[in-house]
Amino acid sequence: MHKILLAHAFFLNNDEKQIQEKFKPYPPLATLYAASQLRGYGNSVSLFDASLSSGMDEFRQTFNALSPDILVIYEDDFNFLTKMCLAHVRDATLEMIHITKKAHTIVIVHSSDASDQPDVYLENGADYVIAGEADETLAELVDALSEPQADALPDGVIYREKEQIIHCAKRSPQRNIDKLKPPAWDLVDFENYRQSWTSRHGYFSVNLVSTRGCPYRCNWCAKPIWGQQYATHSPNYVADQIAYLHQHAEPDHIWFADDIFGLKKLWVKQFAAAMDERKIKIPFTIQSRADLIDDDVASNLAIAGCEEVWMGMESGSQTILDRMDKDIQIADARMATAALRQNKIKVGFFIQLGYPGEDIPEIEQTRDLILDILPDSIGVSVSYPLPGTSFYDKVKRQMSEKTHWQESNDLDAVFNSTFRADFYRKIRHHLHTELKATHAQHENKVDNKIEWDTKWRQLMSSADNFRTEAETAIALIS
Repeated sequence: MHKILLAHAFFLNNDEKQIQEKFKPYPPLATLYAASQLRGYGNSVSLFDASLSSGMDEFRQTFNALSPDILVIYEDDFNFLTKMCLAHVRDATLEMIHITKKAHTIVIVHSSDASDQPDVYLENGADYVIAGEADETLAELVDALSEPQADALPDGVIYREKEQIIHCAKRSPQRNIDKLKPPAWDLVDFENYRQSWTSRHGYFSVNLVSTRGCPYRCNWCAKPIWGQQYATHSPNYVADQIAYLHQHAEPDHIWFADDIFGLKKLWVKQFAAAMDERKIKIPFTIQSRADLIDDDVASNLAIAGCEEVWMGMESGSQTILDRMDKDIQIADARMATAALRQNKIKVGFFIQLGYPGEDIPEIEQTRDLILDILPDSIGVSVSYPLPGTSFYDKVKRQMSEKTHWQESNDLDAVFNSTFRADFYRKIRHHLHTELKATHAQHENKVDNKIEWDTKWRQLMSSADNFRTEAETAIALIS
């Protein structure tokens, strides 16, 4: 048996947007799954949860007090912020490695960034990196470390031997994810999270997942953990997890962190029935696709308790959507929104600016889509090429020295996009404020359309001041 300190390195204090603007902290769900697998092998596991931590000094104190045999820095694979491979998370991880290596502790690292670039972590003192899905691999690796005579390390492990980086065979993701032990919820300080949420938002939210991975082929979406694999928990498993949290954490809301919730209509129907059977109805938010939402799905989501659905619409230009390999149509957004609103479910759109080939006409189409449908909320970002995507392969020759965002509000175009980052920030600000104002106008029966059209024309007329000298995105993808 090993004494293990399990940690992650996403300190909210290192991300200005998350700590000041959003502040929606969630326990590191994938890390908690890993804790349960480790316990299944008889290990003693403690958790350092960086999310609400005061900083690196607290980690140092925790490490010194526990004096573990093994430190595992295991990022939350289900958190979209972790998938962004932000520089501040890498920096914190490397600092944690340096702190613990002074005590000659074994260090194991797992994250999307480490899966993409294991050399960075191994060269800075990590003993092992686990690539891909890691819950079971981690438990097997720790078990193998107990047996010096072990013939081989488990698939999915990467390590350094003298001057050579050794990659064990890739590990296929687990298909029957119901067999995995549930998250180690007892390691979570729910009261700390409750206080943080209620003081800022007036309610308390916790996170869950019903699936792993995504089967779609959007060419900018990095998938270093599950690839194209998609595995689903049974409806009863998910309902049981909600029942457990209802009893032990008493949340007011649940955030499903799945990339795609409810891929199949029958699953959604069975989930609604499972929730009805347990007589539990906690409002929840999901992410889905516009082409997956119809009247039946929306109705069953409402029965189960869904209050909001976020969809990755990305652009109002069908040409841009096709170049992204989104495999959706603009019309899907209208039909999905109508079905959701018929069932009193709020609608959110993710919007992505700056994709290769986008210019003023395509940006205009995106604004038109937002003002036509009027989603309840939007999230606006800038195209961000990450290793392992075909988008990255197309633009890597055009990338700047800066390859990763420092934090989630960065929005720097790290490749030669059509416009500079400050123009995209102005567009984002306008889209957010105009949407909010338009909703307010409808409530107050006031029409300020002319005023907002004027502001938009002024912004668009300044476009050439922000235009880069990059070769056009059309050339990049031809």
